[in-house]
Amino acid sequence: MNDCIFCKIIDRTIPGYIATEDDHVIIFVSLEGHPLIVPKKHIQDIFSLDEETGAQIMKSSTALSHAAKKALGCDGIQISQRNGTAAGQDVFHYHLHVYPRWNDGRTLGTNNEARKETAEKISNMLKKK
Repeated sequence: MNDCIFCKIIDRTIPGYIATEDDHVIIFVSLEGHPLIVPKKHIQDIFSLDEETGAQIMKSSTALSHAAKKALGCDGIQISQRNGTAAGQDVFHYHLHVYPRWNDGRTLGTNNEARKETAEKISNMLKKK
């Protein structure tokens, strides 16, 4: 999809803070500072998601959650996903939000340097696995 922001990150036509990728998914840091797991093929929502891609996304979510917990020192992980405008979906390319959470309420930074650092920390931890 030519106008899809996530497809543009996948195709490297716009920059993104990419933590890792494989043949099926890419993980990059959102503008809000948390990682997103995005299938490389353009899939609009969960209603269009095939079983194989869904399995790859969930496999990636487990690895990312472990890596984020270790790399960022968070106390927990929140995972969410929205489908359709009624649910608040605003980018119509399936994606899974992975929010690191801390008991003291701290959050990840959202400026470019903070997003780059988050991607690098997660990437380095994933490489250690």
